[in-house]
Amino acid sequence: MSRCAPHQAGFTTPEWLLGIGLIIMPVIVIVASIAPWYQRANMATLIAQETARVMVLADDWDSGEAEAHTLAREIAGNHGFTGSDWCASPAPGCLWMAIGGTSPGLIQRGSEISVQIEVPIPGVVVPGVGDVAAFQWSQAHTERVDDYRSIEVPGG
Repeated sequence: MSRCAPHQAGFTTPEWLLGIGLIIMPVIVIVASIAPWYQRANMATLIAQETARVMVLADDWDSGEAEAHTLAREIAGNHGFTGSDWCASPAPGCLWMAIGGTSPGLIQRGSEISVQIEVPIPGVVVPGVGDVAAFQWSQAHTERVDDYRSIEVPGG
């Protein structure tokens, strides 16, 4: 009688569980993490664009800056952030916004106003570990003050 090779009848349960645990689950976790990243990046773009536009249309720098900060907080609030999530300087895990331009403090015809914002992007949530690889996303937008805009001249 000839010797036969050992009988192999397919996979076993441990191999199946190992395949799911090491291949399929990490892919699912990464794919599920993409939506919050995209949402926060879009929020940063929206805040930068809208606050720069508010500044360009403002009558003066101080009122424009106050209105821009109010709008930024409102947009961030609509995305689940609170007032305590904002920081005075860039730092990991918090929102930060800076308004500047070619002539900071003045809104003049033809000048440009820039807004830079940083938002925290959540990392991948690993069960039993928590967030891993969270990072900051930076977005900037520049608007030009209309060259033919009517601006009141003080005392004139």
